[in-house]
Amino acid sequence: MTVAGTASEPGNGDPIEVAFRDVPRALLCILTSYFLLYLANYHSLARNGAQYISWSLLTIFAVIISHFYATVDCRPFLSLRNCALFCCIMKCLDMLFRHFQNTSLVWKLPNTEAKPPPLYQQAFWMTLELRYEDFIPNPIRLKLPAPFHEPTQLLYHTIFYIIIAYGPLPQTWAPVKAMKLLLQIYILWTSAHLPFRLSNTSPFFAPLYKADSLVDFWNGNVWHVAFQSPCQSMAYSPVQTILKSIGIPKPLARGCGVVAAFTLMGIFHAYVGWSVMRNVAEGWTKVVGFFVMNGAATVFEDLVWGKRKNWVRSLLAWVFEISLASWAVSGVEFPYELWLVHDPRFCHVVVF
Repeated sequence: MTVAGTASEPGNGDPIEVAFRDVPRALLCILTSYFLLYLANYHSLARNGAQYISWSLLTIFAVIISHFYATVDCRPFLSLRNCALFCCIMKCLDMLFRHFQNTSLVWKLPNTEAKPPPLYQQAFWMTLELRYEDFIPNPIRLKLPAPFHEPTQLLYHTIFYIIIAYGPLPQTWAPVKAMKLLLQIYILWTSAHLPFRLSNTSPFFAPLYKADSLVDFWNGNVWHVAFQSPCQSMAYSPVQTILKSIGIPKPLARGCGVVAAFTLMGIFHAYVGWSVMRNVAEGWTKVVGFFVMNGAATVFEDLVWGKRKNWVRSLLAWVFEISLASWAVSGVEFPYELWLVHDPRFCHVVVF
């Protein structure tokens, strides 16, 4: 099945030739999109409304063009390209929604006498940050986890991954694939974030084994909330506001807003991962379904248990999460290893 942005049939090729053919074009498109986003953010901070909207529309146009022009033959690399492009457009749309909701961000100063950095520096950090820790009003109300040593936890989770990946468990078993994928995300994101994390920013993850409920897992106490801001501005708030305006009870409207936010995240993950799906339609259904059902289950769990916590709730949450993830991963063809893909089905390039 040929999809825009992928090669027709995987096979063998010269790695150098493939790299020089695909990578520069993809990087140019991605960097152009983010540069336009930077200009939009600069005019947002400068309160130049007309210029801000114009640069935002150009950013969206550049991302759409890049999807079709920045083709990449290697499927995992194409997934990385998709992630970069979708992050760009989500950040752009997030700021647009907040602009029209009159909640534009401003730089947060350590004290009232401090001089703010130049606008070009503020726009730079605004373009790079996912959770806007350095801006107010910060749309992400993070609950800082209990103190823990992040490098040590990274080591623990890496060891757990090695045990699962190279232990006696059958690697074709769906729950094993689900756990490996969960740990891969933790290890890769934490490894990438840890060297660059500033002292005033919180870790992306708390220790995964501390999750004692679905609510606790998804609300930022354990799993990362890197995309909570666009989910809030583009899905949760509009859906909740519209439903309450037509007379829907507030708890039901809030629950629908939560499911809408999870749905947006499902679309994000499905777009990022479609290049490694066995069947695109089935893969989209399962990935989006995974997030929609998690959203509904989180709302239901909160309705049933409220703030009560016990081992029964924790056990049910983990059984549900692993079972649902096992169903979802059966629709994709991820490389379930942390290093480069050596299976020629994924690339035109045989890595080793």
